[in-house]
Amino acid sequence: MTTAARPTWAPAKGGNEQGGTRIFGPSQKYSSRDIAAHTTLKPRKEGQDTQDEVQRRNLREELEDRERRHFSSKEDRDRRKGNHLLLEGSRREVEDRIIPRSIDADDADVNAQSDDDSDEDDDDDDEEALLLELERLRREKAEQREREEREKQDEELKAKEEQLLRGNPLLNNPTSFSVKRRWDDDVVFKNQTRGETKTPKRFINDTIRSDFHRKFLHKYMK
Repeated sequence: MTTAARPTWAPAKGGNEQGGTRIFGPSQKYSSRDIAAHTTLKPRKEGQDTQDEVQRRNLREELEDRERRHFSSKEDRDRRKGNHLLLEGSRREVEDRIIPRSIDADDADVNAQSDDDSDEDDDDDDEEALLLELERLRREKAEQREREEREKQDEELKAKEEQLLRGNPLLNNPTSFSVKRRWDDDVVFKNQTRGETKTPKRFINDTIRSDFHRKFLHKYMK
């Protein structure tokens, strides 16, 4: 924001009061920025742990009460966890009486063994397929590398033959022995000022008798 339009404390005046000879008297006005601010601290209110409240509190009793509540809640959690484990144990015993776990374990072992055999067979088949695919990729890469090497050798041989042919000027370009002409040989306006004599420049310390002044008069004041 500009301050050009704001009034000044000491406006400019003409006459003898200009510059450093001006004398200013004490002003009765002051700026709002010069007023003292934040002269009081913000005190604590009731319920914000004032000094009297802290002195009246018994911190030891509060700490012991918190510890008591913590340990009581921990004992309740341990008790609930123990009851849950007892319920799970009783439920498992009931299931064992209804369906013997030994039979289920044997069946599971047989099924697991058959699954393992089938998985091993599948793994062997997959491994053989992967080995065959890997061998095919290696063979294709080797063939491609050999093909690229042959093409590179053919290109180098052709380039060498062309270089040998171009190195002999008799075989390369037999019509290149003629003298080349310049691009401005047949120009109409060429060297027009070759026969003219150039007047040497001279220095004359007089503006009226100088060559420039004479040339100017001859050109414009005929």
